[in-house]
Amino acid sequence: MMSERKNNRGKIEIMADVLTLSTVGIKKTHIMYRANLSYEQILYYLGELMSKGLLEQGMVDGTQVYRTTEKGREFLQYFTRMAQLIQEYPEDRIQLVA
Repeated sequence: MMSERKNNRGKIEIMADVLTLSTVGIKKTHIMYRANLSYEQILYYLGELMSKGLLEQGMVDGTQVYRTTEKGREFLQYFTRMAQLIQEYPEDRIQLVA
């Protein structure tokens, strides 16, 4: 589930986008372009996701690819459920208590 809004995405949404793209194994540059990230951003997010065990790096036919781990797929399930719950409540119905 790629985030529908490409601008003003938060860190968690970007991580979910990268993990979604990586479920089948994908090159770094392909993630960068499809997730609309700069080179510095992709390096940061790949490092973060790998350090948390959500993404793994491997070689396929001599090419470095990234693949979502089982823990990463679990993260995506929780993220998807959270996004669904939030969409059930339109912003105009949510009242903040001061």
